[in-house]
Amino acid sequence: MLLSFRVANHGSIREPQELNFVPVYEDDERPAVTVVAIYGANASGKSTVVDAFMFFIGAVTHSQARWLPGAPVPRMPFLLDHTSRGEPSSYAVDLLLEGVRHVYGFSVTDAEVREEWLYVYPKGRRRVLFERDGMAMTYGATLTGERVAAERMMRPNSLYLSAAAQSSHPRLGQVWEAVGGALVTQDATRQALTDSGAFAVLAYETMASAGLPSAGDVLAAADLGVHGIRRRAQAAGIPASVDPPAEESWRDMTAGVLDFVHQVGDEEFVLSVEDESAGTKIWLDMATSALTRITNGSAMWVDELDVSLHPMLTGKLVKLFQDPELNPLGAQLIFTTHDASLLGTMLGEQVLRRDQIWFVEKDLGTGASELFPLSDFKPRKGENFERRYLAGSYGAVPLVPETAFEDMLKTYWGVHGEVVST
Repeated sequence: MLLSFRVANHGSIREPQELNFVPVYEDDERPAVTVVAIYGANASGKSTVVDAFMFFIGAVTHSQARWLPGAPVPRMPFLLDHTSRGEPSSYAVDLLLEGVRHVYGFSVTDAEVREEWLYVYPKGRRRVLFERDGMAMTYGATLTGERVAAERMMRPNSLYLSAAAQSSHPRLGQVWEAVGGALVTQDATRQALTDSGAFAVLAYETMASAGLPSAGDVLAAADLGVHGIRRRAQAAGIPASVDPPAEESWRDMTAGVLDFVHQVGDEEFVLSVEDESAGTKIWLDMATSALTRITNGSAMWVDELDVSLHPMLTGKLVKLFQDPELNPLGAQLIFTTHDASLLGTMLGEQVLRRDQIWFVEKDLGTGASELFPLSDFKPRKGENFERRYLAGSYGAVPLVPETAFEDMLKTYWGVHGEVVST
């Protein structure tokens, strides 16, 4: 379970920013909130927060296995000043692993890993598992197991934790799996996957193999007009998982694999995934991903959760993660959105708690994004967050001059004369 994520010098984020999951109010007995919603104007940096976490877990999971020796570190530093481009970018998480707080992080330049560290806090006292400075490693006394093999594998542009997992270190492999186990979905990646149709096969196979409700049941429950999904006989042997987004070969293999069954009166109609609406495909992708995360207790990060979804469906996903009975393992949903209705009530219930709401705002003087929680404003319980947000009380809304676009059109017609109707 994530307790916090910290990032500096990534995309539109220049100074260190922290997304904190520790509950602010005493009525939450869990060590971390299970839902975080991030609001902000267009181009404020909401997606940058998700992208920073995606880079973080990508470096942890793939730097040793997939980053080529001698290749640049594929980071994205802040570009709107002359110093940040040459300074390190840093990333760190606090998380609970088997009830013990772990702190892991690293800093990188374009060429190398500058620093890397892993600390544990049994009984609240810090113990060093390892610290890295360039290519020099220092180990704590409590880190047992083979350490030299990973150090020999490690490169200037790969993480020690990634190398340790590759060398099957039992203790560090467990941390590697916990740190890198989150699912991150960006809008462009989601669009490519749903367009290919590969996501439907992945959803169908995942739900079946995990013993979860069928993908067809997930669609039927959302009142989308789909009553079931059937797999065609000739589709046997299609692999159950691939790395998204799918390539052309996978796109060809999945074509026509699944039938989406619609019932109109007494008659049954069968459609392919290509014939289904964007909303149906997005819901199938999001709902199956959410159910999978909830059953294994991991985190799900989604950029623009509300794209192509009705607010009631988005609210349903949020409530699945919020309910301790349905989410006993503490899986977490972190998402960006413009849907202000989630700040209000839905069917008489508040959708988001006060300490589950965060904002991103861009400093017009520097172009850098700043991340801050609603709790900084000391909101009262039951306060109308939706109305106050849209009124600009919390910031993080676009500052559009009241008549800017109207003035543009008035200027145009002033130059080009009166409109001639046709």
